Amino acid sequence: MSLHKSKGLTADLVVICGCIEGLLPSTREGLPFEQARRYLEEQRRLVLSSVLSLPRALAHKIGAEIQGGDQEMGNTIASTFLDQLGPSSPEPIRGEDWEWQ
Repeated sequence: MSLHKSKGLTADLVVICGCIEGLLPSTREGLPFEQARRYLEEQRRLVLSSVLSLPRALAHKIGAEIQGGDQEMGNTIASTFLDQLGPSSPEPIRGEDWEWQ
């Protein structure tokens, strides 16, 4: 399912995994400024999730930005969208602490 199709669902919860800079937000080269702004804003209206690290080869293949880590794994950079949620955003929940309803 695409990122954009998930927003139209009437599900109780839609989790978007992979909130890593370079993946979300993604960019499209060559768009005029206003179209690029709308494209960015369209990606912002979602429930967001991230991971702490990825295999370097996978990160390179999918365009995810990484830093540090070791020879095989790189530390991901959380999406700028997460920082922009503001003071009224819910507290982050680590995966191992998540309780399914």
